Amino acid sequence: MAHNKNGDTPLPIDMAAIRRTVEVMRAERAAALTSDNSDSGWLADLVERDLDSYQEFVAQLRVTLDPDLLGYVPEMCAKTLGDTRTTRTLIGDQQVDTPFFHHGDLVVKGDLGVGAPFVVTGSVTVEGVMGDCGPDSVVAIGGAVKARGVLTSGEMLVMGDIEADVVYGDYNDSTLHAGTIRARLVIEDDHETIATVKADLYFDVDDYQGGYGDGVQELLRAFLVDEVFAADEDEEVFDVGLLFARLREGLPVFRADAAPEGR
Repeated sequence: MAHNKNGDTPLPIDMAAIRRTVEVMRAERAAALTSDNSDSGWLADLVERDLDSYQEFVAQLRVTLDPDLLGYVPEMCAKTLGDTRTTRTLIGDQQVDTPFFHHGDLVVKGDLGVGAPFVVTGSVTVEGVMGDCGPDSVVAIGGAVKARGVLTSGEMLVMGDIEADVVYGDYNDSTLHAGTIRARLVIEDDHETIATVKADLYFDVDDYQGGYGDGVQELLRAFLVDEVFAADEDEEVFDVGLLFARLREGLPVFRADAAPEGR
């Protein structure tokens, strides 16, 4: 996979302008709420330091993260930067290991791996698989996500919808937030998903039970090709690594005659 160092000069940040935006957002939130508004103090804390770039700004999310307020980050950036948004296209597989920021839409002609704070104010379209890596990654996207597969173990917030063949959440320290998830297969493997889920086959945390919930392997066997199952003692069981390897290679993962009962 190509190693991406963001490919350009860091975007300068006007801290005075972003602080003004935060004050407006805090005032709007206070007017809309009749209860305690103390959580908006996190917004002020986020812009307290003088920083040189938006990349430095989003880098703070690794240590100051409040998952419940993460959606404010792409919003405040978009409001501050206004109509300067652009569509950026990255060619080939991308591995992002330094803080990443883009104002506008992002298109990746390949796979996208995220191992650092990652903020896009618009939508993200990935031709292959989009995957993050918690706890190093914090993903906040102001629009929608479209990919062949989404594999998340970190904190991921998508203000719009997610459209993919497969969405798989792993690891219990983080959460996947989205509007609506539309996919053929969605699995919460000890990873909470806060979204409306519309899928052919959907296992939530209670259903999946690490792959050993009631009827899980049988339903997956009827739905997925044999190549995504691997030997485990006396039986073959579903292997998420094999599934996403095939997704990355553009190979089929669903049986042609699969017609499971959705959960």
